Amino acid sequence: MAEYQRSTQNSELTETFLQFVMMHTQQALLALGKHPSKPVGAPPPNLQLGKVFIDHLSMLRSKMDGNLAPDEQGAITNAIAHLQNAFVEATKEAQR
Repeated sequence: MAEYQRSTQNSELTETFLQFVMMHTQQALLALGKHPSKPVGAPPPNLQLGKVFIDHLSMLRSKMDGNLAPDEQGAITNAIAHLQNAFVEATKEAQR
């Protein structure tokens, strides 16, 4: 019974962690002006704020090195890579 409870808790924590990563990813994309479902009346891109979200996720990945399950590690690594690409694109667009 204790093993089932521990497994359920781990599953819930993984789900919460993935939701956290997704939330930060969405906020970063919105700040960069790259959100796929950009709401009407959204503020203009704020590259500095977008970079803060990317930096937060990078710091979290670094601090949790060795403590993440493979799916968690993959999710945060993919999110950071996607956001870094979006940041580069947004920066190029801002320079035009």
